Amino acid sequence: MDIEQIKKELKDKKDKVAFLKEQLVSSVTSKSEIRTLLMDTFRSEKSVKVGVFKHPLRYRLVYDSFGEGLEPIYFWILDHMRDKYNGLGLDVSKTAEDFEASVGSGYFAEIGARATRMQEQAMKMLGAINQVVKSIVNLLYDLKEFEERLTMYEKSHSKNKNEADAAVLGLKQLWMDNVDLKRGRGSINQLTQQLQFVTLRDAFMAAKNEDDVEKIDLNERVKRILKPRIQEFNEWRGRSEKELQKRYNIEKSYVKSQLGSLKIYALWTKPYLKAAQRLGMKDFSSPDIVPVFENMQIELALFGKREIEPASVFEEYKKLGIKKKYYSCVEVRFKFRTVPQAVRSAQGSHYVHGGRTEVVFIPMVLTDDDMNYLKEQEMLEGLDLIEDMVDAPLRELREDIEKYLKGEEEEKKEKKRPKRENIVLSTFKGFKDVLGAFKDLFGLREIRETITFQEKQIIKSAEDSAKGNAFNVYDIYKKAHGMPTW
Repeated sequence: MDIEQIKKELKDKKDKVAFLKEQLVSSVTSKSEIRTLLMDTFRSEKSVKVGVFKHPLRYRLVYDSFGEGLEPIYFWILDHMRDKYNGLGLDVSKTAEDFEASVGSGYFAEIGARATRMQEQAMKMLGAINQVVKSIVNLLYDLKEFEERLTMYEKSHSKNKNEADAAVLGLKQLWMDNVDLKRGRGSINQLTQQLQFVTLRDAFMAAKNEDDVEKIDLNERVKRILKPRIQEFNEWRGRSEKELQKRYNIEKSYVKSQLGSLKIYALWTKPYLKAAQRLGMKDFSSPDIVPVFENMQIELALFGKREIEPASVFEEYKKLGIKKKYYSCVEVRFKFRTVPQAVRSAQGSHYVHGGRTEVVFIPMVLTDDDMNYLKEQEMLEGLDLIEDMVDAPLRELREDIEKYLKGEEEEKKEKKRPKRENIVLSTFKGFKDVLGAFKDLFGLREIRETITFQEKQIIKSAEDSAKGNAFNVYDIYKKAHGMPTW
């Protein structure tokens, strides 16, 4: 489904977050849009509700002044939220920053030039990554081919006579097709087919050494051709096995070296891709942006949190050992409509922003699991393209890469000890954790977690704290700037 279909179906869904999580996993093309919609829905459900109909609580402030810069508004609220002495004392982070400039403005031209430089550098690095990925793919196919041939050599030394004879016949066929064939018309296959040495090929496959040639009923001409070929094959068999094993080990080590190079290139490339995406403008489709005007729109978000200790609600709660942590949170969303003005000085030029500011204060209550989920999604937001470019090429080859990265000693140990857990699944603590994670991911958890009376009291305390903090920063800002309050 595309993003428009998802939005239509979302209206009828009871558990909207679970539905969006499922779509995020199954979607291939619109992950970024779905992730943005998921985070907005998630925040809406976690915000503090008031009134009979449980509407999300919001405090809204609109400040319109072209004569003043926008930076003082942002930094005053930021400092008040995190100031431990005169402010709220919250742990504050920036969670969103998007902007769009009118295409006719000087700001658009300058930012576009910077973004182009980042994109060009990123594309150079991606070209190097593609070459390394191709090299790894070729190495993996070579290693698989070497494994097949080495398996044949191992079986030729088997104590099982039938298995050993079958492996030797396979090696003889390989020698005729790859080594002896280079003789041209003097090869065994050509002599058999074109010069009527009809018994030569069968005799070569049957004889193990020069003595066996004498025991076979053949004429002297065939024996004179066959003896040196048998001798040459036996020498080739011994040398080629050692050389093949040596080359297998070298290419196996080279895979590890190439994978290390790939990680370094990816590490170098991601900052350029991130910078290019941050400098890239978002299409708000807003009537505030007019192509011929010298204006732009900026959207920012600050997120402040404070943990609510059980003992702060009631002294005896600290003895309960409540594992889940609850946070009183305030999210502040800024929407700036600005007219950037270039200011030139001896040190260089910069832009001063002035215009209309809309600030919304949102009180929220989150658990530590909610915090981790939000942090993970914010980290991934906007990086889907980077993931596809850097990580996706090796996703299908991960199993083969893990196989060849294991050292010989590790492989010997694994043969002796019981089968270990899969490398990918070993990051999870156990089957129950894995199952629970997938149930959470798809919104399929059947057994809802019960909230005790004590936890409800902690949640209520967190809600009261969040409401108080949101109103505090909203009210004090208005008072500090001479605005009407109540």
